[in-house]
Amino acid sequence: MEFTPDALLRKLELPAAARRLWVAFSGGLDSTVLLHAFAARRDVLPAPLNAVHVDHNLNPESPRWADRCQAVCDALDVPLERFAVIVDSAPGASVEAAARDARYEVFRQLLAPDEILLTAQHQDDQLETFLLQALRGAGPHGLAAMPRLARLGQGWLLRPLLDWPRAALEDWAGAQGLAWQDDPSNADDRFDRNYLRRQILPLLKVRWPSAAQTVSRSARHSADAAELADELAAIDLSASGHCDDGGILRVSALLRLDLPRRRNVLRHWLDWLGFPRPSEKKLEHILSDVLEAAPDTEPCVDWADIAVRRYRDGLFAARAIPKPRAGSWQGDVFELGEGWGRLRREKTAEAGLPDGITVEVRFREGGEKIRPLGRDHHHDLRKLFQEAGVLPWRRDAMPLIYVDNTFAAVGNLWVNADIAQTPGWRVAWEDSPRVIAP
Repeated sequence: MEFTPDALLRKLELPAAARRLWVAFSGGLDSTVLLHAFAARRDVLPAPLNAVHVDHNLNPESPRWADRCQAVCDALDVPLERFAVIVDSAPGASVEAAARDARYEVFRQLLAPDEILLTAQHQDDQLETFLLQALRGAGPHGLAAMPRLARLGQGWLLRPLLDWPRAALEDWAGAQGLAWQDDPSNADDRFDRNYLRRQILPLLKVRWPSAAQTVSRSARHSADAAELADELAAIDLSASGHCDDGGILRVSALLRLDLPRRRNVLRHWLDWLGFPRPSEKKLEHILSDVLEAAPDTEPCVDWADIAVRRYRDGLFAARAIPKPRAGSWQGDVFELGEGWGRLRREKTAEAGLPDGITVEVRFREGGEKIRPLGRDHHHDLRKLFQEAGVLPWRRDAMPLIYVDNTFAAVGNLWVNADIAQTPGWRVAWEDSPRVIAP
């Protein structure tokens, strides 16, 4: 299919409330075509046209590339926003992926509500993405490759060139006498995408010339399947007791689903929580070792800084947080540390803690007992935790309050009746992690 600016506009699907259009402009062929095509028809665009360039600082020449992008935009009278990022990738991790993450974080921060980022991925890019995802064993979401329209930050990401192969863009650029710059890293076959593009796809297209077009259809079919899987997962999450305040599922409800639906709902649940997906092996361990464990056990599967645990009939997922801080509590507030919130003294007209010369926050050492208000007998702390449903992995981090070296309270749960006075003060625990099972 021949590429022209008019053909591009005929296929353009802009959200109705578009307020500003941003072309992601690297200076390469694809983004150069996209920018010039939109600039040529800016008179009929529904919103002002701008460009954005991100310098990844991965090549000594990158500042000069940014200057060339500025010169092109100046000639077209298109305002350009320039950003520079530092790409930080872990040892052994993909530099490509780290650069993309850094770039898209800039885009997320840039977009105001109802603004649209236009990127220049084309039909051949879609083919590459589909094949790379297939080689990684991806499911429908991965094989859906790159959606035409998706949310990005407060705005939208739109890929308007997915209907055209690179050759069509190159033909139009040549006919228009356009110049562009090539990143030398695109010739480095150590990168999977480059190897696929340079070594594999030319051979594949000799045998199957329409591969990019037909695989794009497969990507759309996969996107439909992924959408249906998401809809089914939302139904199953609701039936499994999913709640917004802690990401907890009922194990008994999950076990009533067949195995493929369990996998689907767990993936969707972890995505909803914003957690990285576990490997297939880790996911199978959750399905077998956690979901099917005996109710009185406390199984756990962890990856990265995420842990999925079972307690009673609940399935819990949370990020690891450092152990809270102990020490002398002076003033009204005691900061427990990252992820644990703070303790605050609150006066009460009812029975509460007495004022003392010293107040300390400590943690369990074993064997602690307390007589809670309203009870006649002392109880072992371990038994009280079990009775109240305090999550086992939180028990050793429950703050114990000591007044003048006397065990006085357990967080905001119990006050020691032996030393309580009226009026007194109680502990409020602000921004605490979940500590009690629902």
